[in-house]
Amino acid sequence: MDSKLYHFFYESLHSHDDVQKLSEKYNICCGTLSSILNQKVVEDVKKSHYRFKRKEEKIVSDWRNGNSFLMLSKKYNYPATLVSTLVLENLGHSKKEIRFFYKNPKSVENIRIRKELSESLNADYYFSPRAHQLQEEKGKIGENIISFWLKKKCCDFTCEDEMRAEGCTGKTPDFLLRKSIKISGREVCWIESKALFGELKEHRHYEKKQFKEYADCFGEGLVVYWFGFENDILKEKEGGYQIADYDFFKKDIPEHVNKFLNYVIYW
Repeated sequence: MDSKLYHFFYESLHSHDDVQKLSEKYNICCGTLSSILNQKVVEDVKKSHYRFKRKEEKIVSDWRNGNSFLMLSKKYNYPATLVSTLVLENLGHSKKEIRFFYKNPKSVENIRIRKELSESLNADYYFSPRAHQLQEEKGKIGENIISFWLKKKCCDFTCEDEMRAEGCTGKTPDFLLRKSIKISGREVCWIESKALFGELKEHRHYEKKQFKEYADCFGEGLVVYWFGFENDILKEKEGGYQIADYDFFKKDIPEHVNKFLNYVIYW
């Protein structure tokens, strides 16, 4: 995706309602737009965390005066799960207790907190336990599609879990091929699956922490950004690996890919 178009979508996405509208208007799959929105929300939280914490006393006071977790989330433009965490910590609950509450909201004795916590977790598509669970499921689906594709191509490979079970303790890609395969005229020895949109800044992080090490240890590889990527990545990325998105697999297994492209973390 052209970087200018990516930044247009980035600035235009504010909620999941925008995902559907922009998808229909610009014929972009919902999964790509949902991925961009998720990255935007996470980045916004990182940028505003310090300002949010500075308002901690006021936020807790607002809650004591009757504002619910969800109301505070909208007022301070901050994810509901993180707002509830801040308030619960100020009420004296430990991180361990709060994690237990999130997994078992019905176990909370205080009626008000129990009700507000359930509302918050149900409204948070980014930081709630359910959202994290769906993110993990999304990543696993991408890996499963690659596994299916490799088996269809009769490729012998080892997946990351198997490498761990065999005692490998270093950084490992999602798939290590026992025999390299040729992709775009180059031999590929490993594949890394990323069930997200490849944004330039995030890609630089992955390149430094993962891709370069994989290339040094295992040779040439393939990085799959399932929901597309900024074209500028191709201009500045280092050698040792190729980059692909859903189009690479769509010609071989269209039914698997098309279904995945509409995967959104929303309920």
